[in-house]
This record gives sequence, structure tokens and C-alpha cells, in this order.
Amino acid sequence: MRPAIALGLAMFLPAFGTHGLTTGRGDLARSLSIPADGWQMALLMAVFAFASMVSYAVMGAWGDRRGLRRALLLGIGGYLVAHVLIMVSAPIAERVALPRWIPFLGLRLLAGLAGGAITVSANALGAALYPPEARGRSLSFVWLGVPLALVIGVPLPNYLGGPWSRLPPEARAWLGDPYAAVATVSALLFLAFAVAAIPSPAATPSAAGAISGGARAPASDRGGTPAADTPLPPLRSTWWVYAVSFLLPFGVFPLIVSAERYTERAFGFTPIERGNLFVLLGVASVAGGLFSGAIADVLGRRTTLLSAAGIFALLTPLLPSCGAAMYVVLAAALGFVSTVRQGPFQALASYLADQRGRGRLSARVLIASQLGISLGQAVGIALVRADERGGASLEAIAVCSTTATALAWLLAWQLQEPARRAAPQTTVAR
Repeated sequence: MRPAIALGLAMFLPAFGTHGLTTGRGDLARSLSIPADGWQMALLMAVFAFASMVSYAVMGAWGDRRGLRRALLLGIGGYLVAHVLIMVSAPIAERVALPRWIPFLGLRLLAGLAGGAITVSANALGAALYPPEARGRSLSFVWLGVPLALVIGVPLPNYLGGPWSRLPPEARAWLGDPYAAVATVSALLFLAFAVAAIPSPAATPSAAGAISGGARAPASDRGGTPAADTPLPPLRSTWWVYAVSFLLPFGVFPLIVSAERYTERAFGFTPIERGNLFVLLGVASVAGGLFSGAIADVLGRRTTLLSAAGIFALLTPLLPSCGAAMYVVLAAALGFVSTVRQGPFQALASYLADQRGRGRLSARVLIASQLGISLGQAVGIALVRADERGGASLEAIAVCSTTATALAWLLAWQLQEPARRAAPQTTVAR
């Protein structure tokens, strides 16, 4: 599982790029001379995810043609270059008489394009490098990088803010913000590890359902979808897979968005207590990613996915009736099961394509997932604001999340495990 671990560390980078500005937003706003809650900061935070979605489509197809490992290394290299330039962007902006936030925005766009290349190729390589029976565990390790970034990476710039402020002004001018320094050092280390640990997939399609010797991929290795002459089945026959990829995060993010405001109003949580809640959620998510592969090995990938989604749908309606302690426990349980299902779903979805279509399949799944995240956040924010005006409440948010997860569960029922291959017979020489 060394390649899968290296891929998971690579996935840390785009996740940190997406969320890394969250905690140190105030310090960054001061260094860029913009309001912490102004439209410039909102644009700086949103541009990374938008650029990543564009990159999914482009780099997924490019990786299928030119090599997924090459696409991954190109993405990590681009991410590294972008954040090195972000570190030194302030003095450069002053010399060319530009507001500091404009070069920062352009480099965040470049970093987002690189982050999208990392995500789409790492997700595809997690399937391409392993046989079907090992993909539940491999893709669980790959996606473990996301909660690791949220638990370890996102708070780190905030912790570094104090030591950073004590640096000489000349050094601070060229070292930039702690966010850029953390991203740069992480990218440098993970690039070296990726080069050493991640091989290229086999040139010939694997027995995972790829085309071998001109034969079509068998239906059993395409997750129950009829075999096609193309490396990737058409959207009209597999739309439900991308719908599942959309609905799973759409069911999670309204709850995440509402948690801070709800716990403050309902339980009187202080900022420290709310911070501790999110740390606990992150730890539970990491644990879910760690144990997901082992659970899938015991129960099977399909059973693990359906069980985790079913548990999420059953527990979510209980949130509005909970007291403070039970809310925290239930929220941690939801964080755990929401990441337990990630690896098994990605593994089951991977059976739809052969080795020639891994990048494009990964791009489609990731675009659907990112749309679910973005729309889930927007719906959550709208419902929280309606609650403040006396309209919607946590009950409405819970209904929204439960409905989305239940629909995902119904659609995911069509996903199938690949047929087990017969053990090769051994011929004994007489």
C-alpha cells in the first residue's frame, strides 16, 4: 500500500489548498490589505475550487493519453511553483504597483489548476495500480489525505501566526503568509515521496476490467454495467453513478455549514468549544478513512457503502432533538460514517472504466462531487440565514441531508462488486 499512502499524501495538497485559508483568514486579509469578509477574500477562497473543477476535465483526459503518473507529478510540481510564487508575491506586487491581492488571486488560480490535476490523477491511480479486490483499501488511503488536511493542515497556519509575526520584517516580506509556507514545504516533501513511491500503471490493461488483447472489458468488472467498446461507458447508461457522487457530499455539507451557528445558539458553545467540535469531527473523519479499507475487506465494498450511507440517513434526523453532549457524539459518528463510504464508493465506481478511461472517469466523478459540495454549502448557508429570520431550522437542514443521502442509497444499490476470478490451475510436470 506504499503507492496508495503516497497518493493520499498528494491528496493532502489540493484539500489544504481548498480549505487552508479558513483559519488564518484575518491575518491574510491584513497582509493583503483587504477586508476579511469582503468580496476579494471570498474570491480568493473560491477560485481554487473553481479552477480545480476545470482541471479535472482537462487533466483527466490528458492523463489517459499521456500517463496518469505524469499528470500527478506535473500537478504537484505546478502546485509547488504556484505557492513559491505566492510566498514572494507581496514584494513583487509592490514593485509593479499592483494591489497585493491581485497577484495572490492569479497564483491561487494556478494552484487550483495544479490541485485539480493532483486530485483527478491520484484518484485514478488509486484504482489503476491495484486489482479490483484491493481497491477498497487503496482508495480509502488515497482519500485519507482530505481529512488529514482538515485536521492537521488547516489549523497549522493559525498556529504559526505567532512565530511568524516575530520574524524580521525583511524575512516576512519574502516568506509570505504561513499558508503559502506550509503548502510549499508540503509540496516539496510529497513530490519527492511521490517520485520514489508511485509507479506508472501497467501499459497493458489489468485484469481489473480493462481491455486485454482487443477483447472488451467484461460486464462483471464494470460494476454490473454492460460492457462497451469504448474505455468509458456513455453518460446515459451511468448517470446514476455521478448522481451518487453528487448526492453524498450534498447531504453532508449543509450539516457542516450549520454546525457552528447552531451549537452557538442552541447550546451556547464558545469559539473554543466550537473549534474543539470541528477538531473532533476531523479526527472521526480520519478514523473513518483509516478503517474504511479494513471494514470493506470484511463486509465487501458494496455492503460497506450501503451500510454507511444507511446509517448516515438514519442518524441525521436525530440531531435536532439532541442535547449538547449527544449532539457532539452524533456529529462525530456522522463524520466517521461519511468517510467510511468514500473508499468503497470510489472503488465500485472505478469498475465502470478500463485502464484507458481511468482519468476521464475520475474527472466525471470528481466534478459531480465538487458540485455537490458547492451546492450543499450554498443550501446550508441559505437555510441558516432563513433560520436567523425565523424561517428554516435544523429540522429543515436534517430533512434536506437525509433526503439526499436516502436518494444516494437507492441509486447506489445498482453498484456491484466485480465477479471473483477463478484461481489459476497449477500443472504438475510428471
